[in-house]
Amino acid sequence: MKQPPAQRASRGRRSRRTGRIPPIRIPKAPKVAGRRVTLERNKDYKEQMDIVTRDPNSLNIHCKVQFEDIIAEPDPTVFSFDNVWTCSFKVFTSTKLWCYRIISLICAIPAAICWGIEFAMLSFCTIWCWQPSLKAFDISLWYTRRIYEILLKVFVEPCFHAFGKCLSHIVVTVRRE
Repeated sequence: MKQPPAQRASRGRRSRRTGRIPPIRIPKAPKVAGRRVTLERNKDYKEQMDIVTRDPNSLNIHCKVQFEDIIAEPDPTVFSFDNVWTCSFKVFTSTKLWCYRIISLICAIPAAICWGIEFAMLSFCTIWCWQPSLKAFDISLWYTRRIYEILLKVFVEPCFHAFGKCLSHIVVTVRRE
């Protein structure tokens, strides 16, 4: 007896010889630099990233701003009250810290995604577009370069040799009086 198409599709394909459903074959993961690429979580990320020193190359040293770099009372005649000065220091440092933390909480991951895409595209364009274009340009201008070198050797080099010979006989004598 024939089964309806919906039931036949749900049963899967059975082997004609054994009548069993063959196991699903999962293709092997592709290799990159000789290692299999998998979607597992990177377990070595803590070894690659220093959680304490977050600017090891001093890339953003110019962003290091202290209270004293922004607000300074140079002369005792223009000093504010000590409590105002202390409170201003605490408010400035706390506001700077928490504003940065909140903004980075909201924007850091989307910004990281955008910059990751940007540098991936930049790398892609460099590897697959610009370098081959420059190489093709270099190859196509090889004959132009050779012709230019020949013209320089034929017309310009003799002039410089002549000037060199003329100026090589100049003798300078320095006397101290």
